[in-house]
Amino acid sequence: MISEVKGGLTAVPGYRAAGVRSEIKEEGPDLLLLASERGPVPAAGLFTSNRVQAAPVQVSKKHLEDQRLGAIVANSGCANAFTGREGVRKARQMAEFAADSLDLKPGDVGVASTGLIGSQLPIDKIEEGIKKAKEELSNSWEAGTESARALMTTDTVVKEIAITVELEDDSKVTIGGAAKGAGMIHPDLHATMLVILVTDAYSTSAGLRTTLQTAADQSFNMTTVDRDTSTNDTVFALANGLAENERITKKSPSENFQKGLNYVTRELAKMIARDGEGATHLVEVRVEGAKDDEDASKAARAVAGSNLLKAAIFGKDPNWGRIAAALGYSGATFSPSRISFSLLGGGSEAPLVLKGEPLPDDAIDAGEELLEEEEIQIYIDLGEGEGSATAWGCDLSKDYVEINSRYRV
Repeated sequence: MISEVKGGLTAVPGYRAAGVRSEIKEEGPDLLLLASERGPVPAAGLFTSNRVQAAPVQVSKKHLEDQRLGAIVANSGCANAFTGREGVRKARQMAEFAADSLDLKPGDVGVASTGLIGSQLPIDKIEEGIKKAKEELSNSWEAGTESARALMTTDTVVKEIAITVELEDDSKVTIGGAAKGAGMIHPDLHATMLVILVTDAYSTSAGLRTTLQTAADQSFNMTTVDRDTSTNDTVFALANGLAENERITKKSPSENFQKGLNYVTRELAKMIARDGEGATHLVEVRVEGAKDDEDASKAARAVAGSNLLKAAIFGKDPNWGRIAAALGYSGATFSPSRISFSLLGGGSEAPLVLKGEPLPDDAIDAGEELLEEEEIQIYIDLGEGEGSATAWGCDLSKDYVEINSRYRV
């Protein structure tokens, strides 16, 4: 059984966090420090597939080679991406400063950054911010929220969640998470945006890594805002074992723990899609009747990522031709004469196409009314088999263009 609890990262026993202002951004907190009270614990990470990988991604990959972390330090306001050898040196310094403050080794610290690409990290401000954050570390839920706030760039809301889940051995574990993401979000990579996940479950690093990848494939990798893959995408997961459940391993996984982590990552993914830059609609694309789950994923991601469809949704135009076209280039196998799809929202449904045949104009009228809802679902039946998948996205508004036309100024 899964139950949501108040807070995010600090709702999980054994972790302290702080979000402080180090003056990297013009306003608000911009540096997060998370510390495991047990020191280095089993950890896993997923990173961007972009060939241009930010300095903190390079450093964190190296630090995760022993599959253990004791702390995470992250900043917003500067991505430290495409900054050459100097950027890598400064990412290492971030880890060193955090390690010194927490009596850890630099390799025990994961680092992450988000913000403008190409700018050098103001390392003096980072150092002072880490010192300040060390003094403010707390396990209060307010500290968890403030640490999540420190990740925000163009985000408009804090993204955090925590749950408890009962495992097969009747033990109860807690999973908490915080995420940053509003732009440069696109699937078909190892992860998307910045996400930190912590749990008190007892798990090996390999078991945690396998569970994390499965959860990411069903959530973060099924989320798209603008079809741009970031240079800094990172997901960290730490498991401190305080719950004393039967050990979760790669060979002996826990189905219930997987369900709990899936829940957390899906909810964070939906928060990111809902908060897409300039977005006015959260769009869920549900595909059923595919040849297999892989084909369903291809179809769902193509529809959720179609810029033409996203623009139509912003304009409240139920242009089902955009859906058909996206399905056609998705790579999924299907016969156009078998596909059906409809719009759903606010408890209503507007069928648009039935077994390859467009429905009368009054269906379009119903679709226009339904698009007044802030959250809509596009339901698609490919008529080929038992495969299914869900993807999340948002509309493409004039505000998105405005935000990204002046990102540097």
